[in-house]
Amino acid sequence: MNKNSHCCQMSEKPPATIRKFKPKDINQITKIEEQAFPKTAYSKHTFLNYGTSFPDTFSVIETEDDIVGYIIFDRDGHIHSTAVKRTDRRKGFGRILFMHALKYARKRLWLEVRSKNSGAIAFYKSLGMKIAGKIPNYYGSDDALIMVMTKKEYG
Repeated sequence: MNKNSHCCQMSEKPPATIRKFKPKDINQITKIEEQAFPKTAYSKHTFLNYGTSFPDTFSVIETEDDIVGYIIFDRDGHIHSTAVKRTDRRKGFGRILFMHALKYARKRLWLEVRSKNSGAIAFYKSLGMKIAGKIPNYYGSDDALIMVMTKKEYG
């Protein structure tokens, strides 16, 4: 194996850890949020409220360098928000966050997603989530799809 192939394999999936959100994370979290949802980004105040409301399930994923993503969910499995830094997408971080949430949710995970967000829908389907319903005009002129994944599917 040459040095370059070893280097590239290592950089594809950097080591990551998941931990609970801390208020000092707020600037990195809002930067990720603004990248992911430029028109509808949550404010720092909203994230701090989530940190108070869901202290055990507002989680961040970080590498040696910095926070690369977050997920906010409740014990019933409702995912309130999740995002991964644009530069760190397609590296497995989102999948790791969802598997973490599935471990702590009671029976299932579920979320609302914009019906026009084909990238997110494809990602959620790749995790095994299924479309379970639709809420008309949930996002203004865009419908929300309700997507669900049960623990049974992952034993």
